[in-house]
Amino acid sequence: MDFWQVISWCETEQIPAIAMHAEQLGFKGLILAEHIYYPAKTRSRYYYSADGVSPQTPDMEFPDPLISFAAAAAVTRTLEFMTGIYVVPLRHPVELAKNIATLSRLSDNRFSLGLGSGWLKEEFDQFGVDFSRRGRRTDAMLEVMRQLWRGAEVSYADEFFTLDRVKIRPYPSQSVPLVGGGHSPAALRRAVELCDGWYGPGNTLEDLETLVPNLLAMRKASPRREEPFQIVAPLLEPLTPEAVARLSAMGVSGTVNYPFLFGIGPEATLDDKKRYMDSFARKLLT
Repeated sequence: MDFWQVISWCETEQIPAIAMHAEQLGFKGLILAEHIYYPAKTRSRYYYSADGVSPQTPDMEFPDPLISFAAAAAVTRTLEFMTGIYVVPLRHPVELAKNIATLSRLSDNRFSLGLGSGWLKEEFDQFGVDFSRRGRRTDAMLEVMRQLWRGAEVSYADEFFTLDRVKIRPYPSQSVPLVGGGHSPAALRRAVELCDGWYGPGNTLEDLETLVPNLLAMRKASPRREEPFQIVAPLLEPLTPEAVARLSAMGVSGTVNYPFLFGIGPEATLDDKKRYMDSFARKLLT
């Protein structure tokens, strides 16, 4: 079982020190959420809470994950990095492919793109992106970026993008793993058919005992059935050794230690965060 530390909403300047400590403790990697910006008011329904209200606010820090992970990669050697979740359709595929390729080269291929199509309509409105077509735009972007990452010229045309012999440098020396997020039918389809894994939004063990076998069955029936498929599943209940054993038995490959904000509160110092990680490591990483 791989264990990741979620660092979403962490103070930006603390990320390199946290990365070094996570590597020393034996964490698999760091996961960081993102929004380009968060609106002061929103009517959008948050898909991952019972009441549809997001716990996020405009005052939370949302450091750019790609820049943050480049800084973290510079002070570590084995620690991996994954976005959780990056709102892909808000970007242009050429720019995003170039930025990810640069991070992949700087980190020695330690980056995975955890991705989703987004839920926050106000963010899409701010950037003039059609929220109603975000799923199709996401699928198109994954196709374009994978072509660009091969290093050859790409020509492409669809309802969203037109590329005429576009080539990026640098390009990744290995394939960039794509990890689909979300639990809607469209999100699960994307993860299974277009990605290399799935990142859960937070589930109970009971939920996962139905969801994970369904995911694995979908993957087995897909054209990519022979390719590896990872499942990283945060829990909405205490992560005990017994819970880890159940996750492993059902086919989950990784889970997380929850963000410092929710685990120890908004006033936690860097030393508090290190102790929080130490406690997790003593229970589950030894």
